[in-house]
Amino acid sequence: MHLTVTHLAAFAGVMALGTMSPGPDFAIVLRHAVASGRRAGFATAVGIATGILGWVLLAAVGVAALVAASPVAYLSMKLAGAAYLVVVGLRTLWTAIAARRRDLPPDTHADLARLAAAFDVPRHRRRRLPWLSLLAWDRRHWSAFRAGLLTNVFNPKVAVFFLALLPQFLPEHPTPGDTLVLATVSFAVTAGWFTTVTLVVGAMKRLLDRRAVRRGLDTLMGSALLTLGLRLAIDN
Repeated sequence: MHLTVTHLAAFAGVMALGTMSPGPDFAIVLRHAVASGRRAGFATAVGIATGILGWVLLAAVGVAALVAASPVAYLSMKLAGAAYLVVVGLRTLWTAIAARRRDLPPDTHADLARLAAAFDVPRHRRRRLPWLSLLAWDRRHWSAFRAGLLTNVFNPKVAVFFLALLPQFLPEHPTPGDTLVLATVSFAVTAGWFTTVTLVVGAMKRLLDRRAVRRGLDTLMGSALLTLGLRLAIDN
């Protein structure tokens, strides 16, 4: 069997359905797109897609199977991912609570201002980092990228998903090119979907800039991330 356009279309369809299912990835993209704008949302989407790309390659060479088969590795990764989601959820909830108390929009809260300053690239250093200028990303955007990447990488369910999915589409004796094609399709589908989510959020900017709406969304997203983290920790 060889990879055909039909196989690739079917694989892309399954990937799209899996990617569009609500979960930690969706929540983390929504959080960054709402809090920091489109560019941060795009960076988060690329981070998630990079994690997906890595999982496809690891599943193809058997590393993902080792993770899924090892109770210690699986549990460690699951708890790390759960802890990360819980921390992000609590920080988001704290932002909403602090903003409500001070009657300030979340992005002007002192904690976030300090974080923004810590993650920003000083002007005098930007000339030394031409690749950052080319991408127009500063430290905040790389932070969003890292958040998307970690949220995906620390979710062992993604490994199990690809262990079940890839054998149905890879040839009996796959070549590195076959694996790379499926990995590229996975990256494109994932990045495309979450880019669409970011664009929708950006189109609603006027509504989302309202203080009450922003506080409500922070509360909702923080609760969702916290719930997803706890669910990941206790789910068998």
